[in-house]
Amino acid sequence: MHLVWQEILTHALGFVILVWLLRRFAWQPLLGSLDARRGKIAGDLASVERAKQEIGRLQQEYQTRLAKIEDEARAKIQEAIRDGRQVAVEIQEQARREAQAVLDKTRESIALEIAQARVELRDRIAELAVEATEKLITERLDTAKDRAFILKTLDELERSR
Repeated sequence: MHLVWQEILTHALGFVILVWLLRRFAWQPLLGSLDARRGKIAGDLASVERAKQEIGRLQQEYQTRLAKIEDEARAKIQEAIRDGRQVAVEIQEQARREAQAVLDKTRESIALEIAQARVELRDRIAELAVEATEKLITERLDTAKDRAFILKTLDELERSR
């Protein structure tokens, strides 16, 4: 193998000049752009971290609002239940009053009918007594006087009871 020292030195010198030129003109801008990229990535990561924290805060706020809404809904349901029970009690009370009114009216009606029946019964008894007395007595007496006498007698009997 035959080495050419002049070529080796020329290549070495060219390599050294190339490294010096790259270092002087290309390496600094390249390192600057890498540093800028590193800074941008760090900034983006910090932005992502802030976004994660904001999302966590928003989730916590959402959970708080959701719990508040659930509490309000539960309170409204309880209020509706209380209102429903109150309405049911009012309806029952009104039904009781109406039933009592109907019962009182019915009692009054029955009492009136009983009183009418007693009067009719008393009149009928008086009529029967008059008829019986007429049949016993061959001569007919004054019917109005007989009726008055029998009614008076029946009243005395009722008072004596």
